[in-house]
Amino acid sequence: MARNNRVELHGFLGQDAKIIETDGKTFVALRIATTDSYKDENEQWKDKESIWHDVLIFRPLAIQFSKNLKKGDLVDITGSLSYRPFKDENGYTQNVVTIVAGYIEKENYDKE
Repeated sequence: MARNNRVELHGFLGQDAKIIETDGKTFVALRIATTDSYKDENEQWKDKESIWHDVLIFRPLAIQFSKNLKKGDLVDITGSLSYRPFKDENGYTQNVVTIVAGYIEKENYDKE
């Protein structure tokens, strides 16, 4: 993984891991939500809006691990950004940003 294109996320899965098999290859697609927080003028923590990230996993060991991930699991991922161009309905070229994960770990999280 390139050191100049590194992403680390700590967030919750928005759905179960989606296993995709195509052309004899297997990969996993994840949706991860992250939320930043800040202290207000009363020193109380406030959450900002959640941001959703598309994550793909191609490494065989990470695929095996991620097959058991479920909606709501707290995960840490390390990966890199990948940009895929597409044409929108007006014919303009846009980019879809996806994170290609090389490492994933499930965190223990007590929901109480």
